Amino acid sequence: MMKISHKERQTLGMTYGTTGCAIEYARRGAIEEWLQLFLRNDGGNVVFADGLLLEPRTYTGPVRMDITKFGIEEGPPSYLTRADEIAGFYDIVEQMTECYSGWDMPPLIVNYADGRFEINDGRHRNVALHQMNITYAPVIFWTSSEEDQRYISEYLSEERAEYI
Repeated sequence: MMKISHKERQTLGMTYGTTGCAIEYARRGAIEEWLQLFLRNDGGNVVFADGLLLEPRTYTGPVRMDITKFGIEEGPPSYLTRADEIAGFYDIVEQMTECYSGWDMPPLIVNYADGRFEINDGRHRNVALHQMNITYAPVIFWTSSEEDQRYISEYLSEERAEYI
């Protein structure tokens, strides 16, 4: 399978991988459908898409949030240990920073559970945003429990999150 760079995706146009597309689906009450389409197509994260279907989830967003407040680890994920894997991670980040001004970046997909936030899709995007000193970005939250969803609702209200 041929890999397409982020620059090429920008030029070719992504089918689902834009915040604009996520907003369209959210307005129709179909953000879960967008997540599945994005993850299975442009996002290339089928394992995560399958995992989301294992039990009922609640989705919120997209919202524009200050992503520095999540306390999410920066840099490549800890499972990337070889130098070539880490270099590959940063190559993708660099491509994203180069095309950012003309790119309608897909939202970060963030889980809230057990008192912590975790990016499940968008680690490269998160690092690119931090490198460019961009603090506000589109986010879609997902939770698996009513308690965690209540927290997200309260958190977004306290932070005065902007639904986009």
